[in-house]
Amino acid sequence: MSVAPAVRARIAPALPALRVACFALAVALVGAMGVVAVRDVPFGSVTWWLLAPAVVAIAGWWLLLARGWSILAKGRTTRDEMGMWCRTQVLRYLPGGIWAPTSRVALVGGSAVDRLTTVAAENVASLCAALTLGGLAMAASGRPAWAALALVLLVPVVGVRLAAGRTRLDRARARRATINALAAFACYLVAAVVVQAAVSDLHDPMLVAGAAGISWAVGLVIVITPGGLGARELAYAGLLAPSFRHADLAAAAVVLRALTIAAELAMLLTVGRPAKGAGRRGEAASRRPSVTGGRPARRRAGERARVFAHKVPES
Repeated sequence: MSVAPAVRARIAPALPALRVACFALAVALVGAMGVVAVRDVPFGSVTWWLLAPAVVAIAGWWLLLARGWSILAKGRTTRDEMGMWCRTQVLRYLPGGIWAPTSRVALVGGSAVDRLTTVAAENVASLCAALTLGGLAMAASGRPAWAALALVLLVPVVGVRLAAGRTRLDRARARRATINALAAFACYLVAAVVVQAAVSDLHDPMLVAGAAGISWAVGLVIVITPGGLGARELAYAGLLAPSFRHADLAAAAVVLRALTIAAELAMLLTVGRPAKGAGRRGEAASRRPSVTGGRPARRRAGERARVFAHKVPES
């Protein structure tokens, strides 16, 4: 007898309460991070109306990131997988910076190899998309050497070939996830340009977009900082220091972080909210007899045969 089904059956009654508790904790954590982010914003220098399109772009970025996880995990877009991603993504704010992917390794289905490769593929797709678009934008701003970063798009191609036949990942999923990640970070770069324009007027937009993409990648790689806090902002300011005032860079970085947290909270309250009755449906499904093979399946087949064989009397 397998131990895992017995453990799942034992904790099944508590799953709805655990989902609600984790959801409430996630909302509180994101709200606290938002308060920390906005307390140092120089509100008097911000062009407020520009923040509305920035929020829309950031929300699109967040939804596409969640969709990318769903594509890799299930091969299609599902609300359950997107909601799970939104809830677990909050854990990146905890010290260590590894708890979000670690939790997804534990929650996503499949073998151990499937779990690890799915989580790794999600992070690789995001990292490569951010570096590719950031490098191309920097090259478009007059720094052609940065275009070499576009070569990182070869990493998913090579990775899926190595994993072919060993995991759930195939070329179709990897291709869709990579295109999805590129679309997501196009939204993120647009948001960064709009936020910088709201603080210091529109100036060198391609340079700002490039710095935003590369600095996001830096924040992802430096896992010791929760959610890339500090590392991402420092990288952004360092890349743009020769072209902008330090005060404007600091303000834009903080405003972008605050808007990101606000969009994350909105997605958490909508997409990430646990579906009503999800725990009861899962428990009922676990108790339902199998319809493939065995006596119940044969009984149903016999009943269907009798139904279709029965002749309706003529009127």
